[in-house]
Amino acid sequence: MKRRLTLAVAAAALLLGTAQLSAHDDKIHKATIGEVAAATADGLDLKTKTGIVKVKYSSKTKFELNEKHATKAGVRIGERVGVIGTKLPTGEIMANEVILGVPAPAAAAQKKESHKH
Repeated sequence: MKRRLTLAVAAAALLLGTAQLSAHDDKIHKATIGEVAAATADGLDLKTKTGIVKVKYSSKTKFELNEKHATKAGVRIGERVGVIGTKLPTGEIMANEVILGVPAPAAAAQKKESHKH
């Protein structure tokens, strides 16, 4: 009897855990990559393949360059950046993290090729 109860509790816990994982929003963690078209103290305009995306900073936004802490002063027009954040109903992104110095796609592919040898 105790074995059945333990099995039932374990199965219920597994099902509940799986339901929470499937409800997780992967879009929150996917980086939007593009070129900085404009930069202000409050955010930036990011030129992506699909158009310009407005990005807002909060007091909790983190900035990173070469896997080290950076500041928003490092955001420069023409630079490629990645933005991880939450898409707002207005279409803007509230940035949780801004990754500076993202390599261009061709440079990233060449870098991978050079590491294979």
